[in-house]
Amino acid sequence: MNVLIVGLGLIGASLAKTLKKNTNHKVLGWNRTESVSKRAVAEGVIDETGSLEELIPQADVTIVNFYPKAIVPFIKEHKDLFKKDSIVTDSCGIKTQICNELKDEKFNFYFIGAHPMAGREVSGYDNSLATLFDNASFICTPYDNTPRAKTDALVGLAQEMGFARTVVTTPEHHDEMIAFTSQIAHVLACSYVLSPLAPQHAGYSAGSYRDVSRVARINADMWTELFVANKDALVREIDDLVSNLMKFKYCIVNEDEKQLHDLMEKGNRIKEEIG
Repeated sequence: MNVLIVGLGLIGASLAKTLKKNTNHKVLGWNRTESVSKRAVAEGVIDETGSLEELIPQADVTIVNFYPKAIVPFIKEHKDLFKKDSIVTDSCGIKTQICNELKDEKFNFYFIGAHPMAGREVSGYDNSLATLFDNASFICTPYDNTPRAKTDALVGLAQEMGFARTVVTTPEHHDEMIAFTSQIAHVLACSYVLSPLAPQHAGYSAGSYRDVSRVARINADMWTELFVANKDALVREIDDLVSNLMKFKYCIVNEDEKQLHDLMEKGNRIKEEIG
């Protein structure tokens, strides 16, 4: 099978490296900066590069790895190049907006939204890893009318690549869960290090500071798009977080040790139960 990776940044190049490491599929690759594509060929990250007009018609599966706003325009612009009955997917961290914009298009291929769940605090081809998706989840968000065989084919490819878990869900539920498991954590970390005391942490910080602040190392361009595209779900999570923070504040201000203790016990119990 021919798999085309469009966009050879952190995620795209890591997907290519994972495909080369764990499967026998032919890996085609394209990047806007041609020197990156040529380097990927020279380093064995991909098998072949060229123009989109040469590569897209060959691909049984095309994975588009761009920032959110660029994905839909790219697919629409090149819709006549994709191989008939092939699978076109993406790796974006939000799904509802992208899937809804493509839902009513008349394509001769099948678009299935996807999200390989992994990342780093750094970006770009140089930081890609063949191990980035080890123990990671791969989420698919097919339409109701997507043939089961096509969804199964994409899930099967993810399993071949070595993803530890595959999930098939709706775009809406994906975005609701990602707001909780990923986006709110970045909001919290960035809010945390905005404290005027943050620059003085050296000598006073240990594991708690490191764990809470880690994902404040953020690609602001990309995450701005992700946050705004998922605003409804993310704002709900922010509201919940603020509400819970205010409960702690109330207990501390009023020296209500029993309620403060109960809040912490509840948090500990939930964490023990859910992992």
